[in-house]
Amino acid sequence: SAIIGAAEILEGRPADDDRRRFAISVGEQARRLQGIIERMLMLARVEQLQAPEDAVQVDLGGLLQCCVDERSLSLQARRLSCSLAIGEPLDVRGDPFLLRQALLNLLDNAIAFSPAGGDIEIALQRRDQRAEVSLRDHGNGAPDYALPQVFDRFYSLASPASGKKSSGLGLALVREVARLHGGEADFANHPEGGALARLLLPLA
Repeated sequence: SAIIGAAEILEGRPADDDRRRFAISVGEQARRLQGIIERMLMLARVEQLQAPEDAVQVDLGGLLQCCVDERSLSLQARRLSCSLAIGEPLDVRGDPFLLRQALLNLLDNAIAFSPAGGDIEIALQRRDQRAEVSLRDHGNGAPDYALPQVFDRFYSLASPASGKKSSGLGLALVREVARLHGGEADFANHPEGGALARLLLPLA
């Protein structure tokens, strides 16, 4: 709707400032639409798999550090500090691309719901024969009514920072990637405030 509305206004030859503003809007909405399509295609592909296609040994600690580095600009833009605590080196066997996407989605979610200037705490530790990745933000957490639905496809809450909703596909993809690797994902409000998301995967 935003793209169509901006296109209709541009057809009317608006002033230069308005034309520039609506052209930027078209670009932003087109990129958002492209992101939704790419996530839908990825989610559909993962749902059809019974096992990872390109399974290799994956160092989760190293992968987490790469994800934090990749989101450094987003963290800086919100003045967020991000701590990464790795109890011990832990490896899993799986598809490094899909695992990276799942971890990035969890981190993106924590960034979106963190208050500006807040903290994000990421930890990797052993839980029996599984590796546990946990991400805690210090935002308002999720309403009780939303907790059972956060992993549902297309379900999303408005980000406090932007007031906008996401595609609602990020956490759905996390859940499917966890399933594909014989693990699980969960999400809850932390007893001391904020939200806590976890990804648990069998150790290699």
